[in-house]
Amino acid sequence: MTRPYIGITTWRRSVDTDLGSARPVHSLGIEYAAPLEAAGAAVVLLPPTGGVDEVLDRLDGLVLSGGQDVHPGRYGEPPQAGKSYDDARDEYEIALVLGAKKRGIPVLAICRGMQVMNIALGGTLVVDVPRSEHHRPVREGAEQLAARHPIHVAEGSRMSAAYGVTDRTVNTIHHQCVGVLAPGLLPVAWAPDGIVEAIEADDGWPLWAVQWHPEKMTGPDEAAEELSLFAHFVAAAQERAVEVATAEKGIR
Repeated sequence: MTRPYIGITTWRRSVDTDLGSARPVHSLGIEYAAPLEAAGAAVVLLPPTGGVDEVLDRLDGLVLSGGQDVHPGRYGEPPQAGKSYDDARDEYEIALVLGAKKRGIPVLAICRGMQVMNIALGGTLVVDVPRSEHHRPVREGAEQLAARHPIHVAEGSRMSAAYGVTDRTVNTIHHQCVGVLAPGLLPVAWAPDGIVEAIEADDGWPLWAVQWHPEKMTGPDEAAEELSLFAHFVAAAQERAVEVATAEKGIR
């Protein structure tokens, strides 16, 4: 069976290369594509460009990756001092969300991706998560990657079906979170301090949106647990690919 075609959004950064310092590039950590490929997907990267409809018409699934903050002006808040924003990425990913929802394309939204999802559909964010035992200020490097906290997942949700449990431990690499939840979205996982850690659609749209970074939980035991989420998402993309192909044959 043909692999489902899944697009992952990228992060525009400045990188030193042989052609000079601080060269602008569209980047993505390799850990995003690896579990999707392991689950049976063919992967393509999506830099913020035009042609959103043409891109979505060729995709079976969409991953909204992590990255820098969405501009707070998109949900009525002032920009933060010292922060840089990427308006082109914000605009592109919001358009992808709206187009994917219209088409019913399965979406996996990770960290910033979950925040983009909420903003695109009319919600807001908490600009800085209040400090708590489970959400401390953002740290550096290995310490941030190692941070963990428990969550509770709603029974009967897509998320609990993906993992097979309702209590888990996840990583903590964010300083923002969902504020007002957008219409049509449901909270389905929470940290002990009340922060929403996952959301889904209330109308059957195959959406898995998580505040943690499943792709960065790479220890053998954690990676095996997280692969189940990627597998459920890829399976939904495969199902959509079959449905579209069947419909196209019927038209011919």
